[in-house]
Amino acid sequence: MRALVKLWELILERFHLKEFLEHPVPRYSNINPLYWFGDVAAVSFFLLALTGFFLALLYTPSLDVRQIPASAIMKWDQLYGVEGGEVSATGSYLSVYKIVYLTPFGFILRQFHLWAAYLMIMAALVHFFAKFVLGAYKRRGGGALWFLGVLLGVLTINQAVLGYILPLHLDGILALMIGLNLFRYFDYLGIPVGGTIIALLGSNYPTNEVVKMVYVLHILIVPAVILILLGLKIQGILYGGVSPPPVKNEALRQKMVEDKEPFYPHRFALMVGQVFLQISFLLLLVAFFPQPLLEPWAPGQGVPTGVRPPWPVMWYYTYVKMIDPFISVGLPFLLVLFALVVPLLDRRGGVSVSERWVWILIAILYMAVIGYGTVLGFIVDIPKQITPFTRIVVPPDSAVPYVGTPTPVG
Repeated sequence: MRALVKLWELILERFHLKEFLEHPVPRYSNINPLYWFGDVAAVSFFLLALTGFFLALLYTPSLDVRQIPASAIMKWDQLYGVEGGEVSATGSYLSVYKIVYLTPFGFILRQFHLWAAYLMIMAALVHFFAKFVLGAYKRRGGGALWFLGVLLGVLTINQAVLGYILPLHLDGILALMIGLNLFRYFDYLGIPVGGTIIALLGSNYPTNEVVKMVYVLHILIVPAVILILLGLKIQGILYGGVSPPPVKNEALRQKMVEDKEPFYPHRFALMVGQVFLQISFLLLLVAFFPQPLLEPWAPGQGVPTGVRPPWPVMWYYTYVKMIDPFISVGLPFLLVLFALVVPLLDRRGGVSVSERWVWILIAILYMAVIGYGTVLGFIVDIPKQITPFTRIVVPPDSAVPYVGTPTPVG
């Protein structure tokens, strides 16, 4: 036992962890749930990295098409119906099929990874809303941390969509088509972003190179950037502290800020309990709400009516079909841009709810835009565009990025 204690002390000394573990943390941040969701998102990220490592070893990015019996597609995976005696499936889809149905514990591994991704996105959205309400950008260094947080949120959603594309099922291909057309939006503003991306990909439809690039982005590049930004954000929190409590009384707020306790064992114990609770919650979701693999997609195949993208981009898909596409396609960029400039706009007043009620209403409206589009996309099938708010004319392929199969460049 003494040897283990000495080993632990040596690790603390060599890696300079003692200062980190003894870092004072305000007591209110340990008992207020608004301060927990960032930890939930971070833990989900590391759980995704762990499960994703094993999935990456088993996954094969390939667009090579094979014919398989229609009976091989599980009934619960057939949301849109499978016709004929055989269906075409890519090597990517078949590798995921092998992971899910033919590899020991593969089904649990993929389901856990999928639900952890959903939990990470949900926690990131709640964390964003909580920091918006708390006015986290008003403290020392808060503006820079807010900027990092917005970038992390955008990368989190993009990372989830990239992973959703990899099985090359119908929903994943729809997500890829939406993503490509989202970047093409800039082309119609005179900024050749979409054209540049398509030129780099070499095609505006999936090829082996495109699938491999998505694979590398998902398992290596985007996680590395997220990890770097996450490290910078943690360092910023150590420098500037956590968000002040939303209390109007200055004396009381100062007293709460000064009432601190060391990270270890107080917040450390809370995080350990949170990790086990989070893993248990994810396993319950895996057991009671398993997600289908969905039908395979093959090159040249159109996306049938009724196919919907993953829920992180469902709100965007809904608004593209409801509002004039020239406006709705640019909506994500407007939301991100607004989030980035919030610290520049909200510079007056304190951090209490009574002093910031206008900005809290804006935060609620901001999240309502995303939530309304997401829920509406699942409960209502919008077959075509509803009366647009404007009559700006745009090219058809930009107006309906979710219809038809893209054709090769050139």
